[in-house]
Amino acid sequence: MPAMTAEKKALNYLKAFEAEGRVVKRVVIEGKRIELELETEPENLSEFDKVDMRYGKAGAS
Repeated sequence: MPAMTAEKKALNYLKAFEAEGRVVKRVVIEGKRIELELETEPENLSEFDKVDMRYGKAGAS
């Protein structure tokens, strides 16, 4: 089986990330090194996102 080129590996990574719903902004290939830059979404946290809402866990000893 022939060795997979860096370009083909990068394409496989790109397809996998996009299948997961991630947006890839940039792909850099330098020799065998592959770098993918992903689009990051700003965090939209509400005041309740950091609160532990599990029942029966607060203050139990």
